[in-house]
This record gives sequence, C-alpha cells and structure tokens, in this order.
Amino acid sequence: MTRRFVTVVVVCVSVVLAVLGCSGTPSATQAPAKAPVARPATTARWAFTVAGVRPVVANGSQDTHAEAAGVTCDSGQLSSDQALGGQIASGFSVANFPVAAELLRHFLAGSGTAVNYPAGSQIAKLALASPEFTAVRNAVTAAIMRQLAAGKTAVRLSVDQLPLPTFSSTSSDLYWGFRGTQGLTVTGSGTRKNGRYVGSLSYVIRDSYGFPVDDTLGGFGPPMRYLQTVCGAPQHAGGAHWFPDSVTVTAPFNQPA
Repeated sequence: MTRRFVTVVVVCVSVVLAVLGCSGTPSATQAPAKAPVARPATTARWAFTVAGVRPVVANGSQDTHAEAAGVTCDSGQLSSDQALGGQIASGFSVANFPVAAELLRHFLAGSGTAVNYPAGSQIAKLALASPEFTAVRNAVTAAIMRQLAAGKTAVRLSVDQLPLPTFSSTSSDLYWGFRGTQGLTVTGSGTRKNGRYVGSLSYVIRDSYGFPVDDTLGGFGPPMRYLQTVCGAPQHAGGAHWFPDSVTVTAPFNQPA
C-alpha cells in the first residue's frame, strides 16, 4: 500500500465520519427533537355582574270593572268623563308634558297594552337628572360596593336594596306621567381598571298607570277612576283600562376599588 492510497482512505473515512456525525452510528444523522416552547398562561379578565328585581305587586292602580260589581255605568257620566280626560291630555301637551299626555290618552283608549320608554328617551333623561333617581342610584351603588368589597363578583340585589323613586315635582313630566312608581329592575356588569370598578347599570323603573281610590291627582283622579272601573274597558265601549308602563335609565358605574 502506497502512502497516497493510505491518504485517500483516511480522507474517505473522515468524510464518512463527518456525514455520520462522527459517532460511527446511523442514528446520529437524525437532528435532536426540539423542546416545546413554553407559552405564558393567559390571565382571565376579572369582571362582575349585577342583577336585582323588585316586581310590581297587585295594587289599586290595577282595579278593573270587576271591583265595581253592582254599580251601573251611566252613559252621561261616561261621556262627560271621557271629554274631561281628553281636555286634560290636551292641557298636558300645551304645558309641555308630552309623556303625561301620551299616557293619559293611552289609558282612555282602553287597550291595556304596556308602554315602555327606552334608555336615551327624553323622559329617561329627565329621570336620570332627577334627585329622586339620584337617591335610588346612590342606594344601589352602596349595596353593590358592599358585596364587591366582600369579594363577590355575581352581585345579587334583594328587594329591600332596590328603593322605588317617587317623582314629586309638579313642574315635571315625571310627576304627571309616573309620580309614585311600583317596581324596579337593575342589571349590569363591569370590571376593575386602574384601581376602580367601572361598568354600566340599567335601571328599569316600573309602574301601573291607573287610578286607585285615594288618587285625587289635582281633582281629576275620581272621574278617571270611574272610567277605569264602573265604565271600564272592555265591558263598556269607550271605557278606560289600566296598563303597565316603564322607563329605562342607563347610568355609568365608576367607583374606587
């Protein structure tokens, strides 16, 4: 064997070993498996919800003809009271109380179907700005904050934590349209951000539009009750009927955590 041949053999062996990874075994040709890349865990967003219902219970505003058994509807009184109701509704319109006018006319029509004013409507804006709603909002906020401070994220408001606003200003459409209210539903949600609880709440203020025995309402309560009960619809054509109504107020929730 010549030196040249030995050199060639050594070179060839070196090349083969380099291809084999210098381990001399075929398994060394496989690249090692890469370890899986660890991904940071995703943190769920902290949030809270709010819910509470104070339902409208049966009351004198919902009285119908059945409560006036044995009393006969006088056609002359029916016509007179209908005319009076129409005049009062027109007076509400002139005085810039459009909701009061609309609700009274709906009452006189006697269908009994619900009337609901959505968030953002003019009457909802009046409610939001009223001192009566501010008092309700403050009480609800305090009840929510107590539960959030206790670590609860699903806040449930009881009936006694949902006060009912009574709109008392006679210069407001809220008084002539709603006055004392009879039910409240509060729902909403929020999160914690920059050291504060932030979110939005919806307040549905509910009422029964009708005239109970003791509702004089500037002198026109008794004749309207006569139309509602003694001459009430649908027993009498042209009779009136109570109906459920509501106004929805949406307000931001923003309190220090």
